[in-house]
Amino acid sequence: MIFSGRRSASISGMTGKSYFKPPSGTSANPAIHFFILFSVFMNATSTLKKRFSAGLLILLLAALPLQLQAGPAEQEPQQLRFTEWLQAGPVLQILPAWHDVSNIRGNTFGLRELMDTELIDPAAIDPVSGTELLNRFGTPVRWREVRFDSGDASFSRSENERHFHTYYLATQLHTSRWTESTLKLTSPHALALYVNGERMNTKTSIQSGDAEAGTLSQKLQLERGRHTIMVKIISGSDAEVSSGFSAELEYDALFEDAFAVSTSPQRPLSLTHLMTLPETTGVSISADGTYVAVVVRQGNPDTGSWDNWIELRRFETGETVQTWRGGMRITGINWSHKDHVLTYTTRSGNKGTIWKIDLQAGTHEPILRDVEHLGGHQWGPDNRFLLYTAQERPAANNTGVHRLDGMHDRYPTWRHRSFIFRLDPATGARERLTAGLLSTGMGSISPDGTQLVLSRTHVDYSTRPFTYAEMLLMDLRTLETETIIEAPWIGGGSFSPDGRHILLTGSPNAFGDTGRTVEGLANDYDSQAYLFDLQTREVRSITRQLDPDVSSAQWGHDGRNIYITGGEKSRTAVFRYDLRNDRFERLDTGVDVTSGFTVASNARRAAYIGHGINDPHKAYTFDLRRDRATMIHFAAADTYRHVRFGSSRDWVFTLEDGTEIDGHVYYPIDFDESKTYPVIVYYYGGTAPVSRAFSGRYPKELYAAHGYIVYVLQPSGTTGFGQEFSQRHLNDWGRRVSGEIIASVNGFLDAHPYADRERVGAIGASFGGFMTMLLLTETDMFAAAISHAGISNITSYWGDGFWGYLYSSVASANSFPWNAPEVYIDQSPIFRADRVRTPLLLLHGLSDTNVPPSESMQFFTALTLLGADVEYVTIADQDHHIVDYNKFMLWKNTIISYFDRYLKEQPEWWNHKYSE
Repeated sequence: MIFSGRRSASISGMTGKSYFKPPSGTSANPAIHFFILFSVFMNATSTLKKRFSAGLLILLLAALPLQLQAGPAEQEPQQLRFTEWLQAGPVLQILPAWHDVSNIRGNTFGLRELMDTELIDPAAIDPVSGTELLNRFGTPVRWREVRFDSGDASFSRSENERHFHTYYLATQLHTSRWTESTLKLTSPHALALYVNGERMNTKTSIQSGDAEAGTLSQKLQLERGRHTIMVKIISGSDAEVSSGFSAELEYDALFEDAFAVSTSPQRPLSLTHLMTLPETTGVSISADGTYVAVVVRQGNPDTGSWDNWIELRRFETGETVQTWRGGMRITGINWSHKDHVLTYTTRSGNKGTIWKIDLQAGTHEPILRDVEHLGGHQWGPDNRFLLYTAQERPAANNTGVHRLDGMHDRYPTWRHRSFIFRLDPATGARERLTAGLLSTGMGSISPDGTQLVLSRTHVDYSTRPFTYAEMLLMDLRTLETETIIEAPWIGGGSFSPDGRHILLTGSPNAFGDTGRTVEGLANDYDSQAYLFDLQTREVRSITRQLDPDVSSAQWGHDGRNIYITGGEKSRTAVFRYDLRNDRFERLDTGVDVTSGFTVASNARRAAYIGHGINDPHKAYTFDLRRDRATMIHFAAADTYRHVRFGSSRDWVFTLEDGTEIDGHVYYPIDFDESKTYPVIVYYYGGTAPVSRAFSGRYPKELYAAHGYIVYVLQPSGTTGFGQEFSQRHLNDWGRRVSGEIIASVNGFLDAHPYADRERVGAIGASFGGFMTMLLLTETDMFAAAISHAGISNITSYWGDGFWGYLYSSVASANSFPWNAPEVYIDQSPIFRADRVRTPLLLLHGLSDTNVPPSESMQFFTALTLLGADVEYVTIADQDHHIVDYNKFMLWKNTIISYFDRYLKEQPEWWNHKYSE
């Protein structure tokens, strides 16, 4: 039984504590142990007490005499001998010339320095039998299977006292939970120990003659997963040195059955995989469809950020033509409309540079250098000019006094203004196209290069959403403008290939009933695609009858088709709209989630990024003539071919009113229906579905790899299921959704006996964090719950969050604190905090501008004063999303260790992270 104190901690120094410890000096006194347990029981919350029975209390009292008589019981440590290894070597290492002459620091070069000379990068090693460890001057050194049963390992000696033989041994230590142990290596030779690529310890002495072989000991604290244990062994020329090597792991009985050793390359998914392996993040296809530029990023633990680079590949074969890398921050890849000219933007500080790659000329040069606050860019249709945007910012106000120019002025960037410029790439000449008080957004250029779609945003506090967009046409010859549309919730703006229509996206309410299929207000986040006729000035919706919400829309090269990317329930799909017969056709992209779908401007070809459940990000091409998808790039293929995933299944629950709640389930590796498993329930509950995207901020595949069943559900109000379903989000704030989640979870548990009803956890973020708080005021069905950046007081979020009143203009349409207390008070978890009986972990970035950290702090304060079981962990210098590499790692492990604490009764990892 763990008594959870009411504590807070922060991720910057990772301090704080969260569990009861006996006073110093009492650990050996069983009587004191008993009274501590008894005190814990008597002071426990009702949630904890209900886990005890009267019989258990009687047993505790009956055991007191035995406890008083018994002395401390010392247990022998458990041992696990490592017998299976991969071996590579020997590799000859020779002491350098003048090794025995003291250097400028007064040191000679001996065995210690030889051990420090790395032949390979340990962090890059992934040992697999038969593969190459290194190739040294044309001589390959490969891994091979060996077995050491009783320290009988044999390593060759050299014939020269300056010559040493270096061997590498590697094996995989699998842990089924967080563990503490001690690894002991025994050998007369010099040793270096590496764990997961990090050098942990060395032994640079060599024992000869009758001397006992030396031992290298290293304490290990390992998370659940596979851990590469590698040993570098250096043997010399001394004939008196006996051969031999052994490795043993010692651990307490608490961790019995938690370890296994194997040389198999198979492994579960780990957080390190998600954070350090290269990942495809963007694609861009050339105008004629010949080439695809692929953007790849990779986590960099040293900088706490990500490195990225560009790989140019052929559409037909996927072969790499060229790669550009070197620590660049790459954004804004664009192809010219003719010739094979590629441009992209790099950034350094506040300045940006546009680079031009001419594949035919073989040149790579900057065409616009060091522009402050540089934005996006696009080519004109004949390559004679390029348009780009850049910001102007006001002079710094150092007085400490600031008058807000309306509600929007709370945003730090509100007074930044973006304007449009034209560049002659041949001469470098520039021309400013827009100015004034309002920012101008850049749309598309007409096919003849004479007109530009642009937009401006106006503030109007008289009606929701308190802003509206003005869409204009600019004559690029005279710079005169004409307003063509004024409407809320619209965006985009791309000319048709014949220049007669403009394609845009927007809310179903943007043009009255044109885009609506429901009575009353539709959900403004359920986006639609519209066509604006430049001659008649009429607007029509082309997706009104399409259930998926529209995330992007683009023209096909000949203007006969429009390609719509949209959320289809939990998937993201691509649809082809035929303007001639007003029909949609779903393209088979072969993946759950299709993102970044981009169509060649002069060919029936496209490229995209595809991923999904247990399916990492890859780059694909799509032949629009044959409707055929081809994978051309998988950045981390070599590693992921050894990663094992559990299975997944769809599961739909039907409510009493007939509503179907769509869901999908992730299962642990080696799932066995005859066993029971802890369950994590994940939801958003707001207006966006929880997609099947691989990884992400809340990687369900990772939770499953830690032994959990993960149930994801999509309650009412979510887009992608049609306008009637998404409309339910308006002014609900959990009144309907919380009941749907509770009923669906109960239905899932009833239908799946292997899901342990007593070990169910809940987690949500942002609106999902709000739902977590609200659910805990309505049910005690969860054994533990986590809220990241949740809303505890709808009124304070509405008034204080940067986006609060804007989001509420949709979620609380026409409802305000003064006219809808049934929303702003009755649905705010803070006013029901006294009903919470479930252990709760609150998480929040301290720089969150979307949902202020005070939303978690309020709830933490209330629950602490109420004596509830609550933890609060803050993440310094992070906004609504945790993006810093190292803080992300700590934050994610905090989530998993918290669930381990309550759903697996394994508090050790959490206690280790947040101990004294």
